[in-house]
Amino acid sequence: MVYMAVSLYVEAKPIIEYYDLKKDVDDRFYQIFKSDNMTLIITGVGKIACAVATSHILSRNLLFDEDIVINMGICGAKNDVQIGTAYIINKIKDASTGKDYYTDVLLKHEFYENSIETFDKPIEDASELEEALCDMESSGFYLSASKYVEQHRIFLIKVVSDRIGVDIVDKNVVSCLIEKNLDKIDMFIKRAQDFMKNENEIFKRDELDLIDEISCNLKLTKSLREMLYKACLHYKVRTGKDILFLKNNAVGTVNNKKERGKYFELILSYLKQ
Repeated sequence: MVYMAVSLYVEAKPIIEYYDLKKDVDDRFYQIFKSDNMTLIITGVGKIACAVATSHILSRNLLFDEDIVINMGICGAKNDVQIGTAYIINKIKDASTGKDYYTDVLLKHEFYENSIETFDKPIEDASELEEALCDMESSGFYLSASKYVEQHRIFLIKVVSDRIGVDIVDKNVVSCLIEKNLDKIDMFIKRAQDFMKNENEIFKRDELDLIDEISCNLKLTKSLREMLYKACLHYKVRTGKDILFLKNNAVGTVNNKKERGKYFELILSYLKQ
């Protein structure tokens, strides 16, 4: 299943038509549109609204390992970015908190990647913008979605609608900008779904056993085990090699958190080589 969060109906309209989504008349809180393979929710504007709506749709459905979660919509940009260009977001900055969040795009794709900055209100001066792109939803979406699924199953796709301080967003053009990128976006979605379906086949049985052995020996928490798993997945996708070399660097049972931290960081460093 593809779960998609879109802030405005004008952005969602071409997606609804492209995938022939039907309105869910049973939901009293949000406009939700569905097919057998996709659920789209119109979140409203702003990171809080987007976070709440994303939580609403993910908490009410049984999630499976092959499911992906996407935030789709328009964004502003600095003057040197072309209107209509679609980007996969690889970094999110929250302007009000100063915190940075990094997405985990493992699969190969044909989009450009770029960073985005989320503001609490619209900005009119490009000098306020530290990243290349800007919007009002990305950080809220990402923080909410990451409570329910792993980071590499979360994607943000943004289409540039205006250059800050130069252009005025034309609502009549927004749907066209989204529509022009839908074939490419559809190809990405299908590729992402295939990747998630085949993810469990990436590791051989002895590799999964090794991950379990390291996790047990280091007494890893659930979150640390997920970090180890993702680091191993990154290594395999990036290099095409197995992770069995870690056997030579395996350690026995650790006695305290300091030892665990030391050996865990060492293993992660091997996987980054």
